[in-house]
Amino acid sequence: MNFEKLNETNCRISDIQNNDKILIGGSFFGKLDLAVTIDSDNFEKFFSTVEKNALNIENNDNMKKWLNGVAPDFDAKIFAHMYAFDNILRKMYPDLSSNISKRQGFYDTKGTKTLSQSFDAGICQCAEIAILAQIYFQRQGIETKYFGGELLHSPNEEFSEAHSFIAIKTKKDDYFYDPANPMLNSGIYLPRISAIEATPIQKKQFENKIHSQNNRRNCAFLEAKNILTKSSWYYGCGDGANIYPSFIISKNNIQVRQTKEKNL
Repeated sequence: MNFEKLNETNCRISDIQNNDKILIGGSFFGKLDLAVTIDSDNFEKFFSTVEKNALNIENNDNMKKWLNGVAPDFDAKIFAHMYAFDNILRKMYPDLSSNISKRQGFYDTKGTKTLSQSFDAGICQCAEIAILAQIYFQRQGIETKYFGGELLHSPNEEFSEAHSFIAIKTKKDDYFYDPANPMLNSGIYLPRISAIEATPIQKKQFENKIHSQNNRRNCAFLEAKNILTKSSWYYGCGDGANIYPSFIISKNNIQVRQTKEKNL
C-alpha cells in the first residue's frame, strides 16, 4: 500500500493489498483514527461479475455511440467498468447503506473489522465504496488513487463535507470518479465522472497546496465538470474549517464570495 497522509483528516492511497489496514475517518470530526482491514479475496464473485458485465457493455455498439455523442473524449473501456461497478454493486449489496447509524461503533483503531464485513453489515459510506472501487480498478490496470478528502457542491459553500472518491488518469485527461454518488436514470445508475477543470500549472498548484508548509492551512479544491451533465463539483482536501476563495482552483477563474481571509 502506498499511503500519503495530507492532514489529520485527509489521505491518498494507491496499490491497496490484501490485509492492508485503511484509515477511513474517525471518531472526532473526521480525524483519521479508525481503520478497516482489506479482505479482497471475499469480493472475488463481485469482481468477476463486474468484469463480465463491463466486457458486455464495452462491446455494445449502442453504448459506444451514445458515449461518443455525450463525452467523446472519455475512454469507453473505463466508462464500461465504472458503469458495471456502480450497477452491480447496488444489485449485489442492496443494503449498502441501510445501517449507517451503527457505523461509528462498528470500527476501531486496530482495524479488526474487514471490508467485506462492512458491506455485509450495511454500514458502508463513501469511504468503503471508494476503497472497493480502488481495488477493482487496480485489478484492471487503470491508474487510480483513492482519495479520502472533502467535497464542495458549490464554490460558495462555507464548509466542505468529508468525502472519499477516486482520482483517475487516462491517456487524454485527469478525472474524478465518485462511486458513492452515481446518477440514477430510469432505474439505471450512470457513473459520476468529472473532468478536472485545471491547467497543468494549476494541477501542480493543487498538489502544493494540499501539503502543510510553515503551519499554513493545506486546503485546495479542484473544479471538476461532470462529463454527462456538465455541472461542476469541487473535490479536494480541507480541514473542516471555513472555505476561502483561494482554496478553489479552476481554469475558469470562478468568482466566489469575497470573504476576508485570515490565518491562511
